[in-house]
Amino acid sequence: MPETKPVVLVTRRLPEAVEGRLRRDYDPILNEEDVAYTEAQLLELAGRADAILTCGTEKWTAAMIARLPERVRIIATFSVGYDHIDIDACRRRGIVVTNTPDVLTEATADIALLCLLG
Repeated sequence: MPETKPVVLVTRRLPEAVEGRLRRDYDPILNEEDVAYTEAQLLELAGRADAILTCGTEKWTAAMIARLPERVRIIATFSVGYDHIDIDACRRRGIVVTNTPDVLTEATADIALLCLLG
């Protein structure tokens, strides 16, 4: 019997290399048109997912998190901030939330140095 891969909802486009790796290791639901999903669309797509890979443009409210299926165990955001995700609601549901805290550290330092140099 073939092994089933975890289903990952990816809410926005990512670089082709990243999407390629997602296709290899997971069963991704990709946003090919890279359009902002409505709340209803997010919930419909998340109904088939084990994990959600999101960004700051999507708000994950307590009401939305309450409607996620039990199979969703993690919400990963590819942003430094995570205030668009109701952390308390996730904690109550046992959903792990991750972010990318250092994603902009080097770019910010580079820009600051360039500003100083004029």
